[in-house]
Parts: sequence; C-alpha cells; structure tokens
Amino acid sequence: MASTPNPIHSWFLGPKAENDLLLKELIDFAFEAHVDWRRSYHPEDASPISASTQRTVAAISQRADLRREFNGLLQRLRESVPYFHPRYNAEMISDTSVVAQAGYFAAMMHNPNNASPDTAPVTAALEDEVAEQLATMIGYDTSRCWGHLTSGGTIANFESLWIARNMLYHPVAAMLATRALGIDISVTMPDKSKAPLKNLDPWELLNIRPAASLDLWDKLWQSASGPVVESALKAYSLQTFGYQDYGRHLFREFGEQVRPAVVLAPGTVHCSWKKVVSALGIGTNQVVMIPVTPECRMDPDALWQTIVSLRGKRIPIMACISTCGTAGQGAIDDMQRIIEVRARAESELGVSFHIHSDASYGGYAASLTRAADGKRQSALTVREQCGLGLWPSDDCIISMYALWSADSVTIDPHKLGYVPYPAGALLLRDKRARYLASTRPPYHKDGEGIEGEYPLTADPVLESSKPGASAAAVWISNRTMPLHSAGNGRLVAATLRAAHNLHALLGATEFAPFKVVLLPEPDLNIVCFFLHHNSLTTLPALNRLNEHIHRELSPAPGMPAPYMISRIRLTSPNYDGALDPLLASLGDEGGAYKRHIVEGLIVLRVTLMNPFSDAAEGDHVLGLIDAIRSAATRFAA
Repeated sequence: MASTPNPIHSWFLGPKAENDLLLKELIDFAFEAHVDWRRSYHPEDASPISASTQRTVAAISQRADLRREFNGLLQRLRESVPYFHPRYNAEMISDTSVVAQAGYFAAMMHNPNNASPDTAPVTAALEDEVAEQLATMIGYDTSRCWGHLTSGGTIANFESLWIARNMLYHPVAAMLATRALGIDISVTMPDKSKAPLKNLDPWELLNIRPAASLDLWDKLWQSASGPVVESALKAYSLQTFGYQDYGRHLFREFGEQVRPAVVLAPGTVHCSWKKVVSALGIGTNQVVMIPVTPECRMDPDALWQTIVSLRGKRIPIMACISTCGTAGQGAIDDMQRIIEVRARAESELGVSFHIHSDASYGGYAASLTRAADGKRQSALTVREQCGLGLWPSDDCIISMYALWSADSVTIDPHKLGYVPYPAGALLLRDKRARYLASTRPPYHKDGEGIEGEYPLTADPVLESSKPGASAAAVWISNRTMPLHSAGNGRLVAATLRAAHNLHALLGATEFAPFKVVLLPEPDLNIVCFFLHHNSLTTLPALNRLNEHIHRELSPAPGMPAPYMISRIRLTSPNYDGALDPLLASLGDEGGAYKRHIVEGLIVLRVTLMNPFSDAAEGDHVLGLIDAIRSAATRFAA
C-alpha cells in the first residue's frame, strides 16, 4: 500500500530544484496571463513599438546588452547564501514556497502600490483578507480587529508602540478636551469601577485600561459634534505638542510633574526595539528590562515586582513587550501569565498598560494549535502531530493560545510563513486603536462616529509605499498552505522535530576532549549551545573556541562551508537568569568566568527552519554534528 505523499514535497522548489517544472509552469501561466491582459486592454489602440523598430541594428544591440548584463547579474547571484538547503542553519531565513514565489511574480508584473485601493484595488483587498487569515489563526475576533502588512517586524513593532504611546496619553487629552468643551463623561477604571473623567489626576489618567481609553472616542462623539471634538482633542494631544513640550504643558495644567512612561521588555527582546524607542523619542533609558528564566523567557514574577516598584515611584507604564519566538533562542514568553500579571496590577494597584506580543518569528507556530475545521487543538494533539512525546511543553502551547489576549501582535510571514521578503504584519485586537496613528478623524465619512469606515490603507500606516506583490504572495500561500495543523502547521512541526532531535543528539554525542553545554530544550526550532574544554579557564578563552567554530561554519563568497550556523552573545545583566546556571555548570567556583561577564558568553545557534531539516535522506543533523566536532578539533590543533 502506497504511503500518503507529504504535501511539503510539493510546496517547495526543493534543495535540488525537484519541483522546477511546477514553478516554471506557474510562472509561465502568470506571464502569459499578464501578456494577455495587456493585449486585451483597448486592443484598438495603436502600439508605440513597431515591428520595424525592433528589427533595427540599434534595437538588436540594445537587447544584446540587456541580455549580457542580465547574465552578469545571474552569475553574481550564484554567490548568494544557499538558504534553500538543509545545510544552511544560521539565521531565521529559509526557502520560500513555490506558490508564494509564483504569486509574488504574478502580482509584481502589475506593480501595485498597496498604499491605496486606488492604485492597488486587487492586492489591497488581498491584504485585508491576509489580515483576517492571520487574525483567525491567533484567535482574534475578526469583526473587531484590524491588521495590515508591513515591510517587516521592525515597522510592525514601531507601529504597535506608536499606537501604545498615543493610547497612554489619550485619556489626558480627552479629559482636557472635555474641560474645554464644558462636558463630562465617565470612564472605566482598572478595577472596573466608573469615575467621572474630570475628577481624575494625571496618574489615574495614565493608567486607564486600553479598551477603556478607546471607549472615550465613542463617548466624546456622543457628547459633541465630530469636528468640535477632534479640534479639542488635537489641541491637547501628544501628537500636537510632541514630547519636548508635553511635560511642561501637563505641569501647567495639573501643577505636578508627570513622570516619563517606561516600556517593559525581557532581556531577550529583539534589537529592533532599541530603534523603535529611539525613533519615537521615548529613549532607550525608558526601557526597563525584565529578568529572564533559564529558558530565556520573561520571568512573570520579576514582571510583577517591577510593576510594584514602578507603582511606588508613580512611573507610568506605556507597554509591556512579550516575545513569541525570541530571535536568539526561539523562546516563547508565558503570555498567559503576563496577562494574569496585568489583571492583578489593575485590580490591586490600579495600574494598566498595553501588551504587545512580538511574534515576528513564532507567530506562525500558532497554526499548530488549529485543526482543519478551525477549532483549537489540545496540547496532547499538538504533541502527537509533532511526534515528540512531552514536547512542546504545555507552557508554550498555552502561550500560543493566549496570543488573542494581547492588544497587538507582530507576525512575519516572511519567516515561518515561507513567503518572500518583504512581508511583516501588525494586528490590533481592537480596530479602533488604528485611529490613534491616523491623521484623519474617525468621523471623516458622512459625519459618522468611530465605527464609520473610510479607506484606511495608508493613513494609520507608517509606510506610504507598499508592494502589493507581498500581499498576493502571503494570500496565495495562506490559501494553499492553510494556517492550521494540516497546512502550515506541518512545516512548523517538521522543524520542531529537527530541533528536538539535534538537541537530544548534541547531549548524547561524545565530543571528548570537549564538552557540549546545552541551553534548555528550545520552545521552537532554534538550538543553542557552546563547546567547553577544561583548559579554557576564562570567558575570553572559552569565547575564542566558539568564535572559531562559528567562523569555520559561516558562509563566505567562493568558500562555502559544509554546514552554516550562527552565534549570539548572552550579555549581563539581560541574560543573567540564563547565564548563571550555564556558568555554574562549568564549575565556576572561583568566579573566573564571571569576572569577564561584561564581554558576554558566545553561544552557537542552529536555526532549523528549513522544512526538509528532519528528512531522513542524507541525515544533515549528524553531518552538522560532525562538522562542529571537526571545527573544534582544528582549534585545539
């Protein structure tokens, strides 16, 4: 009896271009359809390019030049990094699916700019459908949420904090607006009680729950006409004054100093967040790092203690950044516990804030939690599909379930969605939040209130030019590799198996005279470890060994490595929760390693993102282990 074919074998071009005819067929279809479209558009019009012009010596020479230069480009591209092959396990990038490549090509021929439905009526609609696909996968209510595509996770993260910042100060502007207009409205407090907005002091105004802050829009529109409310809000908003003058303005209004708000983030947070807080004028000094556990997850207990400490100093919290799939280790923060910590802070401390999940890398892993009928799958069913016994852990799976609780989520289809760059995405749990980044008032159309819709493709979005080809690629990919366990979940499960097997083999393989020191079992498909030798008694010496291994297993033009991995640096104090047990395992009684902890610990990183990483053919997991051992041996020699 023939076995059921694995759909993954049809979804990708393959390491040896096994599906070359399929991809060529799809691209040929796309090209022929595009040519037919051009020729059928007003066929009565004369062509500006005549047959006789194309036969001239000059035209023939021009086309020859074009072909020669194009061939030169193709030759240079052969020096690219072979992301498509299971031997490449360095950064978070892999092969893209056949259908995504073809979809991108097909839409690219039309060159749509998704900044407006006027310039991209088809792909702008596809982008809306993509947002709905992603929202359904993580569990958002599609009738209440909103999302769009970005160039990547950095821009999506920027927009999330842009909105969170404006959300924090929105109740302040609303209260001052109502005072100017001579009206009053009530607001829901963190403990769910009601209070007149005019009676609140600055601290209370800066701790309104995100949903209650957005409710103020509706209440204001009901109390006065849209243009009048908008004018009053604008007069007192952060967007109008800017950070440089807002503090002085609030001091004049309230007679007390309003402390600058902080952003909470785990020590493992992606480097893009430093750019985000700098670009928004928040400042890196306002980022409070939350300690991490040995598994490189945010410590919920430390989060609570930090909130208590900030409450005592009356320092407001703008947002808490959680990570679903850290860039360094693929760790998944315990979102359920983080949500519970905020709920406790609201009820016991009167403190609230925006919660964002940076699921740039791990967001698509939520497809594992959905059955083909859209229903949630149990943790046991998820583990059965992965075939890994007790892994992934309940904590990881519950955290993926809990993504729907975050106020905003970043997801990158160009990572575990296996579509071409650029394709990031931002999702908002409450679509009203988009107006906080909009330059057009919510009542813009026909004098309607906040639920009145108008084209928002470009207005609350940072990028004014967006490739519609990305929307087409993500849309067709999500349609053919659906966002459930039988679709994209198969891809994620395959990479999880490969990571689990590598982690186990590294722990069981003899590396004498070296020793493998493993970080805890990964939450996703990134395996981190380092090699140690008893003669290496200082951290700089230990790091030199692992830097050497990394250099030997790094891609270089004209000198392809047999296998390619990456490395990261665990620094103090951000990673102390993970560093302490690692260094203790080396018998660092005298603290010889810790004396150089400022340098950080170099850790080797294997990103098993390739969908064929766990294939039996060639067994690249064993090959990678042999390559690591050989590189270490050459260092000793």
